[in-house]
Amino acid sequence: MKRTATLVLGVVLAACSSTPKPSEEPSTVPPPQPISSTSPSVESQLANLQTSLTELLDRLDVLNARIAKLENGAQPPPAVQPSPATKGQPRAAVLHSADVAENYRRALMLFGQAKYAEARAAFQRVFDGDPTGSLADNALFWIGETYYATGDYSNAMRQYERVTKDFATENKAPDAMFKLGMTFEKTGDLGMARRTFEECIRKYPYSTPAASARQELQRIKY
Repeated sequence: MKRTATLVLGVVLAACSSTPKPSEEPSTVPPPQPISSTSPSVESQLANLQTSLTELLDRLDVLNARIAKLENGAQPPPAVQPSPATKGQPRAAVLHSADVAENYRRALMLFGQAKYAEARAAFQRVFDGDPTGSLADNALFWIGETYYATGDYSNAMRQYERVTKDFATENKAPDAMFKLGMTFEKTGDLGMARRTFEECIRKYPYSTPAASARQELQRIKY
């Protein structure tokens, strides 16, 4: 009997010694992750956002122009396809167009970063690379914008006028006409500003610049 009690006591002690202590249980909370030192700065993020917004607005202008042409019964230009194997087009021409488009995107990035002199030179290269292409009017318009942003209204006016005269049916013509009116307004010629806004509304009645021109006419009414 005594021997049996001794065996039972040994089993109980062995079971107790094998039970893990609460402090030995593995933690379910993962260790904190180190903060990366490679995160972009706030200024860099804002510049990237500005560039993206500029690109989106530019694409919106293209879509608005196509819609306006459809409403007027005109055939809109075909959308630019990202594939380099465009049917019926030489590969060299496709690569050239891709280079122009990439240069245009870089120029927009420079403008979004407020590097106006560099952006102006980049847009000029886009125009020189394909002066009759689909981005020619865009390049001239943004060259005007680089001047406008720095307060050089006379040079800005010359670029806007080129767009309205040489590319009157392209997507940037309404924007250029509206900004031409704004340059007249900035230089104090309210009479010419008013006539330019009215022409913008008459020629491009369904465009976003026409809506902006109506607002400016109400603001400078005299």
